[in-house]
Amino acid sequence: MSARVLFAHHLRTHVATYLSKHLAAGINYGCYGCTMSLKQRSRQQRVGLILSGGGARGFAHIGVLRALEQANVRVDVIAGTSMGAIVGAFYANGYDAAAITNIVKNISWRNIIDFSLQSGVLKGEKLHALLETHLPTRFSALVKPLAVTTTDIETGEEVFITDGDLITALRASSCFPGAFEPVKFQGRLLADGGIVNNLPVNAVSFLNASFTIASNTTPPRHMVFPDDSDDHWWERMMATVKLERRNPVAQMMIRSTDIMQSILTDIHYSMHPADVLVRHLMPGMNLESFRHVEDIIALGEQEAFQTFVAVGLLEPPALPARADPLTANTSPDASTQPAEGSQHESKANTNNKDANENAPNRISLSKDS
Repeated sequence: MSARVLFAHHLRTHVATYLSKHLAAGINYGCYGCTMSLKQRSRQQRVGLILSGGGARGFAHIGVLRALEQANVRVDVIAGTSMGAIVGAFYANGYDAAAITNIVKNISWRNIIDFSLQSGVLKGEKLHALLETHLPTRFSALVKPLAVTTTDIETGEEVFITDGDLITALRASSCFPGAFEPVKFQGRLLADGGIVNNLPVNAVSFLNASFTIASNTTPPRHMVFPDDSDDHWWERMMATVKLERRNPVAQMMIRSTDIMQSILTDIHYSMHPADVLVRHLMPGMNLESFRHVEDIIALGEQEAFQTFVAVGLLEPPALPARADPLTANTSPDASTQPAEGSQHESKANTNNKDANENAPNRISLSKDS
């Protein structure tokens, strides 16, 4: 048998094996009768949950957890970046959405402020201590497997951490450039995972997920700048101190980062799309909007509910029954207009955008520190 024929034979064998495996799992390749619903797939396959970074916007992930619990979707593995890594760690440790909500509502965010005069405004030591009070120190103690995404700021590589020192990995993943000092970990200098990939769908492949649900709180590319030029200078200054307004210089710097991060996230997602994507726009909510935790969680739950209804993971809400005008016993003065029920808008998962030919290098750290 010639080499060309042998190659063709092996190719047909591998393709047949691949298709038989995935068709049996219910993946749709366009053939009649070989598919199952997303709801069925989510209950029969290994579900991976991906949570993006986004600062305070990341609290919307807690709302997604609420919706997942309502849909009875069992999450098997989790991957996260920055705030998504922190929320994911709590969920991987066995906390449900209600318990996580209670924890974040009772945190005084001023208690994590420890000023630094080095490569970041904050040291991050108080954040480290806060995480230690609620989470185990090692990945191996978690209930569910977790992948934490960070960035090696010397090589520019995306680094996945799946075991070893959990608290240090979370602290490294949350080191927003300029806000926190980078962390030395396993011979690398690590910072926020969102620098390279803010929505690490590809990270759950290391944890053998076969069905993926992603929650993206990356700030949107399009934004309208608020006009506060008519406000008194004192009002503007107090709003800045309360983190309700950005200093114009900080606004331009952070907004520039938001735009670049949004484009990069879209490129990564086009190469590694999830089966279900919950996209949180949340206009008016910024990465520093920690005073609006409950509002952000509620917005996250609403968006997740609408998305899950649209894709079939949740049943649409039942509408009130309409009265039959032929049998209804109404008085002459009574209104004959039936009450209208509210309907949730269905949102399509349309975040696939232009693909990038050159994907950044990715490294997985798996040795205990």
